[in-house]
Amino acid sequence: MSCRTVLKVAVVLSIATWRSNSANAQSTSDTDSQAQSIGLEEIVVTANKRAESLLDVPASVIAVTSETLERANVRTFDDLVNVVPSVTISKTTQPANNSINIRGIGTYAYSIATQPSTVVVVDDIPQAFQAEAFTSLVDVQQVEILRGPQSTLFGKSASAGVVNITTPAPSKALTGHVDVTGTSDDQEVAQAAVSGPLSDTFRFRISAGYDHYKGNLHNLTTGAWLDGQQDQTLRGKLEWRPNSAWTVTLMPYMIDTIASCCAAAPYFISPGVTFSKSSLPVSGILQGITPSPTNIWLRNDVNSKGNAYDIGSGLRIVRDFDSGISLASISSYDHYTLHDQQDTDGTSYDFSQLARTAPPGGSGNGGYFTVNGVTEELRLTSPSRGPLTWLAGGYFSNSDTKAYFVRGSNNLGTYNGLSSLPTSNSSTYAQYTDHAGIKTEALFGQATYALTDKLSLVGGARLHHEQVRYDFWDQGHNIYYGSPDCSTKSSTVRVAISTCNSDTVVTYKTALEYHLAPDVMVFADTATGYKGLAYDLTSSLTTRTPVTSGLLTGVPAADALAARQPIRPERSRAYEAGLKSEFLNHRVTWNLTGFYEEFTGFQAQSRDEVTGVNELESIGKVTSTGVETEFAARPIQELTLALNGSYDIAKMNDFPAGQCYNLQTAAQGCINSSQNLSGKPLPNAPHWSGNLNGEYDLPVAGGYTAFLAAAYRWQSRVIFSLIQDPDSAQDAYGIFNLSGGFGGDHWKATLFVNNLFDTHYALNRGRASSYNLSVVTPPYTDAITWTPARDSFRYEGLRFSVFY
Repeated sequence: MSCRTVLKVAVVLSIATWRSNSANAQSTSDTDSQAQSIGLEEIVVTANKRAESLLDVPASVIAVTSETLERANVRTFDDLVNVVPSVTISKTTQPANNSINIRGIGTYAYSIATQPSTVVVVDDIPQAFQAEAFTSLVDVQQVEILRGPQSTLFGKSASAGVVNITTPAPSKALTGHVDVTGTSDDQEVAQAAVSGPLSDTFRFRISAGYDHYKGNLHNLTTGAWLDGQQDQTLRGKLEWRPNSAWTVTLMPYMIDTIASCCAAAPYFISPGVTFSKSSLPVSGILQGITPSPTNIWLRNDVNSKGNAYDIGSGLRIVRDFDSGISLASISSYDHYTLHDQQDTDGTSYDFSQLARTAPPGGSGNGGYFTVNGVTEELRLTSPSRGPLTWLAGGYFSNSDTKAYFVRGSNNLGTYNGLSSLPTSNSSTYAQYTDHAGIKTEALFGQATYALTDKLSLVGGARLHHEQVRYDFWDQGHNIYYGSPDCSTKSSTVRVAISTCNSDTVVTYKTALEYHLAPDVMVFADTATGYKGLAYDLTSSLTTRTPVTSGLLTGVPAADALAARQPIRPERSRAYEAGLKSEFLNHRVTWNLTGFYEEFTGFQAQSRDEVTGVNELESIGKVTSTGVETEFAARPIQELTLALNGSYDIAKMNDFPAGQCYNLQTAAQGCINSSQNLSGKPLPNAPHWSGNLNGEYDLPVAGGYTAFLAAAYRWQSRVIFSLIQDPDSAQDAYGIFNLSGGFGGDHWKATLFVNNLFDTHYALNRGRASSYNLSVVTPPYTDAITWTPARDSFRYEGLRFSVFY
C-alpha cells in the first residue's frame, strides 16, 4: 500500500469519525462517557515552551508518559532506548564520555570544552553537563524527545535534539506513593513521593529515590562487581501562589551516585596472541578466564569508578496578566562533581616484572571533573487563543568546568621516571589540569499565525552569542596553554595559539501545518541548529613527539594541536514532513515523519588505537535521513498497544582522511596512515529500530484488576567505532520483557522477567590494545573486549507499589 493510499484512508477514517460525532451530538451521556473512557489519554507537550496537544505541534516529538515508563519498566535514563527507537546511548570508558544520540547524531568527544549535540532539560532547566543525565528517573511525569535541531527555542547544544523531562507539580490535595523493587541479580530500588498543601497559598512536593545495582562484570582479582551503580536522589518543589497572578516555585535537588563504570571483559582472544612487549603467554594473564560472548569475568588490579555528586536548584517566577500574557523568569544554579578511575592496561599483570623501576602493578587513569553553571531565562508568552500566538525571551548562561587527569600507575602516580609502561601500546604517562568557560547570551522568539481555520504558519529565530575560553597545564612537562588568561603563547616560538574566542550566529525555524480534519494534521518544517566552538583538552595536549611532516615539521604535536584550535562550530539544517492523526473517538493515534538532516563541521572524537590518544576532529559533512512512526491504540477498554519504529541512515558524507584503526591494512583501506571514511555509518546508529509495548487489564471480583504486559525492542546492526574497526560491531538483536500482576485502588504488585530469551548484546565492543596481534602474517590473531548492557542477561524481579 502506498503512502498516498495510507494518507487517504487516514483522512477518510478521521472525516467519517468527525461526521459521525457531529451527527450523534445529541446521543446519550452514557454513550459519550463510555467512548471517553475507552479512548487514549490526550498527550500534552511543551515542545514549543507552552502546553499544547501533541496533535497541534508541527514537529517530530515523541512523548513518554509515566504510565508508559512503568509499563516498559523504564527506571533509569539509559532505559529510554526501550521506548524511543530513534534514541541510542553510547557508552565509553567513563560517564563523562558517554553520549546521547538522536537519529544517530550525538557528541563523540571527551573534552570538557566540547558541548553536546543533545541537550537534556529537567523542569525547564538545561543541564550543564551531559553526564548529569545518566541517573535514575525519580518521580517523572513525562519525557519528551524533540528530534532534529531545536536551537531556536532551546539554544546551543540542541543541534541534534532535546530530551525534555518534567516532574509533577505540587498537588492541591494530599497525595503520595511508595514503590519498591527487587531483582534476582541484586538490584534494589525504592522510590517515594508526597505532595499536598501547606496552607491556602503554599503547596509542596518531595520525592526521594534509592537505586542500587551491583553490576554484571566480576573482577576476580579484587572480588568486586563492576559496571554497577547506586543513585540516591532527593527532589523538592515548593510552590507559592499569593494570588491568581503570581506563581513562585523553588525546585531544589540532590543526586549522589556511586558507580563502578566502566569496565570491559574478554570477549574473544584467538590462539597465538601474546601479551605486552615481552610477548608473554595469555594464559598467565587470564588465569582461568575463558573469553566468550557470555563471559562476565575479568582480572583488573584497578576497580572502575565513576562517582558523582550533583546539587542545585531552579527558581520559576510567573506573572499572569489580565490580558492573558504571561511573563516567566526561570533561574538555576548547578554544581556537579565526578571522580573517575579506570584500569588502563585492562589486566592485573605486575609490569615491574618487565621493567624493574616501574611501580608495582600496571597502569590506571582517572581524576575529576567539576562543573558550576548558572542560567537565567526571561520569557514572555501570549495567550493561547486568537489567530496569533507568540513567545519571546532572552537567555543567559555561564558555566565553568575544571578537570584533573592522570594516566600513570595504579594509584595515579608516576612511572618512577619511565615515560611509559612496556605494554604493547606503550601506555604513556600524562598529567594535566585544565579549565574551560562558556558564556552565552541569546534573544529568541517564535510565533504561530492561523492563516485560515485549517492552515497555520510557524516562524522563529534566535540570535546567539557565546564566548569560550580555556587554560591547560601539562603538569608532566610543566607547560602552560592559555595562562595568563587568553595567552596566545606556546612553548614553540613558531606557533601562535588561541585560547579565548567568541562567535555569533542566528538560527531559525519555519513550519506549515494544515488540518485535513479536526484530528488529522500534516506539516512540513525546516530548522537550523548550532553547537559552539570547541577545544580538544585531552591528553593529546601533553604529547611532545615532534611532527614529522607539513608546515609544522619539528613542532611538538601538542603545540601543533593547540595551533589548530578552536575546532569550528557544528551547524545543522533539517527538513521534516509528517502526519499526526487520531481516529475512532481517540482510540487510535498514528504519527509519521520523514526527515533529512545535514551537519557541517560535525565534531567527533576518534581514537588512535596504537597510541591510545583520542583526538577531536571536525568532519566536513554528516547526514541523517529516514522515517519515524508512532502508533498507539486502545481497541477495547482493557487493552493498550503502542508500536514505535525508526528507519535511519546516519553517515559521514565527507571525511576523506580519517584515522586508521589498529592494524588496519592497505587492503582494508589504510593508506599513509589514513583512511577514507566518507559514506561510512556513524557510531551506534542502527538503520532499523523499533519497540512494541502492550498491556491487558482484566477486572476481577472485589474491584481488583489483574494485568499482563509485554514489551519487545529490536535494532539492526551497529558499529561502535567512528573509525569503523570491525571488532567494534554489534549484530542485530531483540529483547523481550514480560510482566504481570494484580492490584487494587491503592496498590499494585508486579512480577516481571526482563530479557526473557536471554539474548546477549554489548553496549560497547573493541580491540584490546594490551595484546600483540597480527593481521599480516598467518596465523592471524585478534583480541576483543565487551561491555554487556544491564539487561544482557535474563533476570526476574518483583515490584510493589502503594499510592493514595
